[in-house]
Amino acid sequence: MITIVGGELLCALGDASARINALRTGRPKIETISVNVGGADVTYPYYRIDETPRLSYPTIVDGYLDRVVNGLLGKLNLKPASLAKVGLFLGSSSIDYSLAWPIEESVDDDFVKRCKRQRVGGGNYLESLMQRFGFDGPSSTYNTACTSSANALMSAASMLEGAIIDYALVLGLELYSPTTLEGFAMMQLLSSEAIRPFDKNRNGIVLGEAVSAVLLSRDDIMSSSWHYLGGKSSCETFSVTGANPSGEGLAEVMREALEDAEIEPEVITAVKAHGTASDLNDQAEMRGMAQIFKVLPPYLSLKPYIGHTLGGCGVAELLLLMESVDAGFIPASINFETLDSEFSSAPLSQIMPVTSGHFMLNYFGFGGNNTSFVIEKTAR
Repeated sequence: MITIVGGELLCALGDASARINALRTGRPKIETISVNVGGADVTYPYYRIDETPRLSYPTIVDGYLDRVVNGLLGKLNLKPASLAKVGLFLGSSSIDYSLAWPIEESVDDDFVKRCKRQRVGGGNYLESLMQRFGFDGPSSTYNTACTSSANALMSAASMLEGAIIDYALVLGLELYSPTTLEGFAMMQLLSSEAIRPFDKNRNGIVLGEAVSAVLLSRDDIMSSSWHYLGGKSSCETFSVTGANPSGEGLAEVMREALEDAEIEPEVITAVKAHGTASDLNDQAEMRGMAQIFKVLPPYLSLKPYIGHTLGGCGVAELLLLMESVDAGFIPASINFETLDSEFSSAPLSQIMPVTSGHFMLNYFGFGGNNTSFVIEKTAR
């Protein structure tokens, strides 16, 4: 059985105690950020990790990755050398953060030269991390939009099941990129107020940052009360941007995730929904869940707490859910007020006492890449 040994997370909620307090009280920290749209500066809500300048230097990204890996190993009292046969898996929706700022600048005589000097992609981030910590691979990067780090985790679990590796260090990475923010703004997908998943008056997403790390193993190597039971990833071709509004593609991965986990829908304690608060995505997700569950279990979105962290949300939201359950509860899905007439039930409106159970985690990405997996926490 695949064990989820532990994790470390950097996000807008702060350190572990601050995260639990915000999740328990429903009071996240949110700031604003300005972006140029059509020649005019527009301000949007935004969830930042900290105030560190987001310049195009690889050392900035390396620094965040070092913090989560060091924090994780420190909590588990592990030395890098003790992790024999460890694989590294990095999921991010950005291929190359070092180009985020240069492409914003006007083209000049040394533009190409400057880009060439600074260019560092996801594979190089992993190679650099392996050199600093002494890990010896294998390593893989994943860029499948919002499902990136979720798919990285599922691939890691597959390699563990095949005994190719004994440990898997799965990383989620999403930092501010002006290109990304401007792109979403130009597509009119950003909310100017707040992210309201599944609410009748939802009006768009709010972006955020997250850098996270989770360590997986097998129960014959390292035990844990948390287990990965199974999952499914599939890419539908209904459109170039998203899922079929009927929810059929989303229902397919949820159904097959349950089959892979070898459990029935009735066993699910709660669903961590993708819940982006964009009109069509929320509709498709609700329609998909209605095709799987005769009675919809409690469900919530974690994005009102840390924003939509795109490719990093797979690991980041997994860790937030695990931390909450370890603290004895599942958070309320905040910012919800009015039920859409099409939906049969509202997301959690208050925290739910939970210390163990089976949980479905959904991630549905831009371009129609859909991922769902099931985890459990056993009572001790």
